[in-house]
Amino acid sequence: MAAIFSLLALLALAAPGSALARANPADTLTYMPTELVHSSWTQAQVEGFLAGLDEYDIGQALLQMPRFKAKGTLQLPAVETQMLGVWAAAAASYNAAHGTGMTVTAVFNGQPKGKRLNLELPQTRANMTAAVESVLATGISGVQLDIEPYPTGPGFLALLEGLDAAFARLGFHGRLSVVAPAELSTWSPSYLRRVSELVDQVDPTFYDSEIESIPAYEEWVEQGLAYYSANASAHASIIPVIPSYAPDPWHDPKVEDIANATSALESALAQGSRIEGAGIWWWYAFYEERSRHLKTGPDRAAWLARTVELPFSP
Repeated sequence: MAAIFSLLALLALAAPGSALARANPADTLTYMPTELVHSSWTQAQVEGFLAGLDEYDIGQALLQMPRFKAKGTLQLPAVETQMLGVWAAAAASYNAAHGTGMTVTAVFNGQPKGKRLNLELPQTRANMTAAVESVLATGISGVQLDIEPYPTGPGFLALLEGLDAAFARLGFHGRLSVVAPAELSTWSPSYLRRVSELVDQVDPTFYDSEIESIPAYEEWVEQGLAYYSANASAHASIIPVIPSYAPDPWHDPKVEDIANATSALESALAQGSRIEGAGIWWWYAFYEERSRHLKTGPDRAAWLARTVELPFSP
């Protein structure tokens, strides 16, 4: 009898898809189609969108806000404000009914170049902080900054410090994340360290590399994740975002796709990199496959069979 129990225990440990091997849905994300927040939907419809995410073990729904204006101000249209509330309520309802942990993140975009955002100006940062604060009452559970080209000055760090202070003052305990550069030259080790001390999650984006071969792409991903693992604070999760979208001048989907990126993640984990989960850019192409230029069935299959089954870092 003892031998039987031992055999069963070994089989359980070896079984594919065990809880120890799978990604935590709280650490998987996707960027949602813009029309899902810029147009009106009922709570029941949004719960249907969340069910679609749940099928793929995705727990973070990222919703794009309009872009910051040059002085850091942001006028959020009434429909976006309403829909953030609907999404937050739908997530709470879906979680209660299904025992899941779906979260809704508002993504704030900006361009700090030319005559656009100047993060070194205190008033610009104050305006941006006020814009972020204005949506917290909708019930969202996450805030992401997507500032590209990636800022490298002290103003960005001061903005993150200001947001942390505002969240503490308002009692907001949701996740603060930042879109981050995949290449090694943009954020120095010390800069990356400080950014990651101020946020809960960094999302390096492994796409638009212009790389033309699969081995070179996988090596680029592995090197980037080794850099983040060596230099990011343990305070922040490292969630790489991998591509599923149609070709463009910077992106060849025969090279940059879910399967190849997953192979790179697997190798990076084997090499000791810290990777807590993964994200998809973007859900529109991955899930709905409206593009005649790309069939994303292989991406979906690779995500379900391989990506979420990786032995991610605890």
